[in-house]
Amino acid sequence: MANLPATDLRQNVLTLAVPPERLPGLGFAMRSMLPAEDYDPDFQGQYLQTTYFDNPDLTLRKARLKKDKYLTVRIRCYAPSQQPGRNYPDGIYALSLKTEDGKYRTDLPSYQAESLLINGIQDPGDLDVPADLLARVLELTGDQPLQAVVTVSFTRYAVESTTDRITLDTGITSSTGKLFWTNVLEVKTTAAPYTPPPEVTRWGLHPIKLSKFLWATSPEAR
Repeated sequence: MANLPATDLRQNVLTLAVPPERLPGLGFAMRSMLPAEDYDPDFQGQYLQTTYFDNPDLTLRKARLKKDKYLTVRIRCYAPSQQPGRNYPDGIYALSLKTEDGKYRTDLPSYQAESLLINGIQDPGDLDVPADLLARVLELTGDQPLQAVVTVSFTRYAVESTTDRITLDTGITSSTGKLFWTNVLEVKTTAAPYTPPPEVTRWGLHPIKLSKFLWATSPEAR
């Protein structure tokens, strides 16, 4: 399994709902368009667990709902293909911060990631992130500790080129017992302005809007 890149500048430009009966054909179509990503070269699916952090007042969730000025803090564990389980010894951890303007991601040693998942981020000012993101953290939460509030798990299939990336997330569940109602296809790119590939638009899938963080922390049963 290759190391993760330090940053991820691709922007999500299209999100589509994928019914279960469309999965086999869609997997074939994705591989016909682009090669599989380096982290899962055999296109067997990669099990991911994403843990989101917030303070006791859920300040980051409230800011995300407003959409205009927000910050999402998460730690993701990338397990090897077809090897579910966050503590699998070959898994790789990454800290990710996302705002309305973009994303930043950096690798974390497993011991540090596991400590943060258990004990929380006691001092957000200690985060080793760019100054503008650190300022956003402190602006929204002050010096309040951030605790793990929910974990979202799914299996991801991905294909990519040097600019474009298509991901298919299946079996999306939360640590609060939720199961997302559909599988999710996302189209991401580094190129701007961008129009989704015509092949994707011809697949006849229904566009949706999804924040896994908001969905997993919503009080709604679904």
